[in-house]
Amino acid sequence: MYQQSVVSIKDLRFATLACPRCNTRVTVDLNAEFEPESRRRPFVAPRACPRCDTPFDSAVPEAVDSLQEVYKALAKLGSAVTFTANGDQSVPPPPPPAK
Repeated sequence: MYQQSVVSIKDLRFATLACPRCNTRVTVDLNAEFEPESRRRPFVAPRACPRCDTPFDSAVPEAVDSLQEVYKALAKLGSAVTFTANGDQSVPPPPPPAK
């Protein structure tokens, strides 16, 4: 049997970053509002691990910050946009519905 999970964008509210050095996990709220420390664009993802201070690969926080912008835009659409996650990858997906 082929299993799929369909979730609304609002159910994907949190993203977790893992430190490559100490494996600390940092969960960020994509719906959060932050006051910028400067006049530049605020960011949601930390630039370094809060435990060991190892910097994350620069692409990771930049991607999470971009994801937050997309999340906020899509969340305004409510259930008009959903995501489908495939369960068992060993079973081929069912054919699309006939039109």
